[in-house]
Amino acid sequence: MASNTWSIIFLAATLVALASSVSAKVFTVGDEKGWTLNFDYEAWAKGKEFVVGDQLVFKYAAGKHNVFRVNGTLFQQCSIPPTNEALTSGYDVITLATPGRKWYICGVGSHCESGGMKLFINVLPQSVPPTPLVSPAPSPVPSGKMFVVGDNYGWTLNFDYQAWATGKEFVVGDKLVFRYPIGKHNVFRVNGTQFQQCTIPAVNEALTSGYDVISLATPGRKWYICGVVSSFSAMEYLFYLSEFLYVTASLLFTMIFSNLLYSYVLDSW
Repeated sequence: MASNTWSIIFLAATLVALASSVSAKVFTVGDEKGWTLNFDYEAWAKGKEFVVGDQLVFKYAAGKHNVFRVNGTLFQQCSIPPTNEALTSGYDVITLATPGRKWYICGVGSHCESGGMKLFINVLPQSVPPTPLVSPAPSPVPSGKMFVVGDNYGWTLNFDYQAWATGKEFVVGDKLVFRYPIGKHNVFRVNGTQFQQCTIPAVNEALTSGYDVISLATPGRKWYICGVVSSFSAMEYLFYLSEFLYVTASLLFTMIFSNLLYSYVLDSW
């Protein structure tokens, strides 16, 4: 989150700086006449809007003129500052870094007082464009909830899974985890009819890892069953089988004993 915030700040600052560089103007003082004698620089500056970031270019024949930055008093009096403060390249570029009044004169001979080589401008502060609305990076999409079927009990016998599921909200992207001892149970995905009838699908469709994770990829009803014959049902089946065999054996024994007794009685007579 912090990195996103710094990215937004950096981007905003970059856009402001870019806007400044794009909007900055370059003014050649005197236009095609340049910085020269007997030119009306007051009339040239009139109507122009100078803004912080703009540049003034004093173009002249090197050695013939120069440029001094002065204050209002020196400007009025055409007083020349020390020579080492002069700009003398013949193509002097001055960036207007601060707002306010600015004065410039030529310090060669009487070029200022009699030649009219003096310039006064007023520099306006730069209007900062509104900071662009940068949308924050989208939050990561939740990967979904994970439901361990049966919670601590897991996937086991004699547990009310309908009650477990009641009140829970399952959403596409969530996961079901069927946890059980390997070999003791399994998991089948079935349809509504198979679910009602406990019809077991083909064996190769079973999930048997003991930690089966099922992603809920589509909306709708889902049904799951265990396809292993429960230990209770098997024991119950064996109990009834043993009872049947016991009763059958008892009847056979009774019939045989009765026939033997009947035969003995007849022989005695």
